[in-house]
Amino acid sequence: MRRRTLTPAKLADAAVDVLDGEGEQALSMRRVADVLDVVPSSLYGHVRGRDDLCDLALDRALGRELGGLLSAAEKGAAEVAVAWFDHLTRHPWAASFVLERTPLGPAYLTLADVLCRLVSAAGVSPADVLGRAYAITAMVAGHAVAHHNARHRDAAGYDDVELSDVPHLAGAVADSAGDWSAVVRQGVQALLGTPAR
Repeated sequence: MRRRTLTPAKLADAAVDVLDGEGEQALSMRRVADVLDVVPSSLYGHVRGRDDLCDLALDRALGRELGGLLSAAEKGAAEVAVAWFDHLTRHPWAASFVLERTPLGPAYLTLADVLCRLVSAAGVSPADVLGRAYAITAMVAGHAVAHHNARHRDAAGYDDVELSDVPHLAGAVADSAGDWSAVVRQGVQALLGTPAR
């Protein structure tokens, strides 16, 4: 192992690389140290453990793409949600992290602030802004998890089961266009009480 200068940014980049390339289960202090070509104990001067690596990676991945999400804000909360959903589908581990923890890094705080501003601008009462923003977050992240699972598992879907005994569900499935982004957009519009486009 060579002597290297570690920074939180280098740790975050290495953690994102591990998560994107090898998945959530592969992330460990030892694995990040291997990527950085340092001894694992050297990481503890910057992070306390795996949870800190998760937080750094989560914010770093979003920070790399934050400009695109912020430019979507000109079109409203639904478009920010779609851009965020797209981000989460590029980094599927990030969706579960968002659901497991409150992201507190600077990129996520910026996203949360923009989302609260847009929710408020949609006419939601001040007392309800945070709750609606949380609902949007849960919907976007949950939808990203479902998207990943649908694409990467051999689980059965509606096409694999008989729906004749559940006619309302059968009708909804038949009428669905299967457009994941459209579902996110419609969900946000429903949460904000804005008309669908």
